[in-house]
Amino acid sequence: MTYNVHRCLGPGGRDSIAEITSVCADAQADVIALQELDAPETDEDDGAHHARDLATQLGMQLMFCRTFRRGVGYYGHALLSRHKLELKKVTTFASPHVDAEPRGAIWARATLPGTTGPRTLDIISTHLGVHRNERAAQSRELLGESWLGSPDMGRPCLLCGDMNAVPQASSTYRRFTSRLRDAQRLLEGHRPRPTFPSRLPVLRLDHVFVSDDVAVRAVNVPWNGRSRAASDHLPLIVDLELGRGGKPL
Repeated sequence: MTYNVHRCLGPGGRDSIAEITSVCADAQADVIALQELDAPETDEDDGAHHARDLATQLGMQLMFCRTFRRGVGYYGHALLSRHKLELKKVTTFASPHVDAEPRGAIWARATLPGTTGPRTLDIISTHLGVHRNERAAQSRELLGESWLGSPDMGRPCLLCGDMNAVPQASSTYRRFTSRLRDAQRLLEGHRPRPTFPSRLPVLRLDHVFVSDDVAVRAVNVPWNGRSRAASDHLPLIVDLELGRGGKPL
């Protein structure tokens, strides 16, 4: 599941942590990538700790990627997992725009249960910039030798998050699909669904891209009263089967 939670603010700036938690709980996902979260520097500091609170309520392990300081804490994105997560790499991207919001990425290796024993899945979660040249630089870095092109990158793998990139028209989207496959386009009979804005979604900004040894078994973009009130994005939930051709390894 990938979900831009908009600092857990609903319409009119109303706190929506309860709705976000409920939407995430309903998904019953093994791994959740969340963008736009607040977290204080320490547990003793004042301020919202959305990442920790969500992980605690969902009973999941947390990894948090700080992208910049906000007030008494930090702002960034997170990976939550029901199973073991091993941190591989985390970064904040350089930006050509001095006034641009800093963006980052986190790479972790999840150990998941399988029919013939534990399996690993390498996951990169990110939130790309709103400027075209920002996204170009960030996507090239993610495809480079330190990330998806790294000799340490395991298979199967996936890249997910808020890419701020629409299919076809975006060079960032085309760059990613030259290496990976768009999960929403892999499910037979499924028409890819937009995720933004949540009230009346028309843009497909949130994506899950998978390696060719991953099969997609289901796709869900919940659009209901709760998800529309929880964030300005809708969540994207995909059921994946690990193994070449969709056959479990």
